[in-house]
Amino acid sequence: MKLKTAAFYSGIGKERLKDLARCRHIKGFQDPDSKRGDWIFDKNSLDLYRENQAGQIYEKAFAILGRS
Repeated sequence: MKLKTAAFYSGIGKERLKDLARCRHIKGFQDPDSKRGDWIFDKNSLDLYRENQAGQIYEKAFAILGRS
């Protein structure tokens, strides 16, 4: 999906998405066929990234509550 769509879908800012792709936390790249340098992102990698974030939040919450 294109950058604007990926940002709306994921709730992550456009620049942050590009940074995450550059660091290989998500799959994204500049479209080689685009003269403007448009970015393309993989929906599944965005989903996995968000799921991992949710898991980390739950782990922290359980740690605070003293549960495992």
